[in-house]
Amino acid sequence: MKLRRVFPLIIAFVFLPAALMLTVGILILVFGSAARDYLFGSLIVALVATTVIGTAATLAVLYREARISRLQTDFVNKVSHDLRTPLTSIRMFVETLQMGRLRDDPAREREAFEIITDEVARLSSLINRLLDWARMESGKRSYNFEPCEVGALVDSALSAFEPQLLHDDADVVRDVPPGLPRVRGDVAALGDALLNLLQNAHKYTGPEKKITVSARTQGPTVLVTVSDNGPGIAGADQKRIFDKFYRAKDPLDRTIEGSGLGLSMVKHIVEAHKGTVTVASQPGHGAAFTIALPAATQERRAS
Repeated sequence: MKLRRVFPLIIAFVFLPAALMLTVGILILVFGSAARDYLFGSLIVALVATTVIGTAATLAVLYREARISRLQTDFVNKVSHDLRTPLTSIRMFVETLQMGRLRDDPAREREAFEIITDEVARLSSLINRLLDWARMESGKRSYNFEPCEVGALVDSALSAFEPQLLHDDADVVRDVPPGLPRVRGDVAALGDALLNLLQNAHKYTGPEKKITVSARTQGPTVLVTVSDNGPGIAGADQKRIFDKFYRAKDPLDRTIEGSGLGLSMVKHIVEAHKGTVTVASQPGHGAAFTIALPAATQERRAS
């Protein structure tokens, strides 16, 4: 049952009786003369207050669970679509190749094999992301912490990001000064987090893509920022963009493929490294995602 259908029932069977009881309690307190009347009046008012507060808290929990359930349903539908699309393409091209329709056209045949390879890579990426998320949610993902050079982390992410630029080029700027303090973390996990931010910047930016990866220090913290010149993120979405399954409400963003897990996974990885991830954006002026990690020397002192 939807919550909006429950509200009239709650008003009729909870809040209206509570209002009547509250009126009775107040009348007893105002016009009562004996100590017994004051006691009964106080008990009635306390009972009404407890009922209203409990009902409000229950409604808040129900609303939260309903919202999560709706997001999960949207997520399942989206993932099902994302799985079905490449599978359909793979099946279509495999059937075409099996029938020998492209045997006399080597260029078309090679193109078909390339498309199949790309679609398989898409499937692999989605399945791996789902498996990673399942491990994170169950607390089974382990991290191998060791001192890491920030420049090496950025270079590793940029290297993994390079194949995507072959299909859709972008102006990528690396701004990482030498001599930055090292951070203590899992190289592969932090590389995945940075790669995810790079892929998002590439995906949500228009044809004239410009992506900048920069790093700097701020006291005992090392900041790594991935910024773009895309359409930006609305303020309402910025508050929830790191929630699992959440995707921006912008209809243009809805046309872009995505599972709604990427930024949530980034947050999970960064928090496992005792860091934070934030976003700064204004609609029409791009977005900047910043990962803040404690420097390795500071982390040793804290330990």
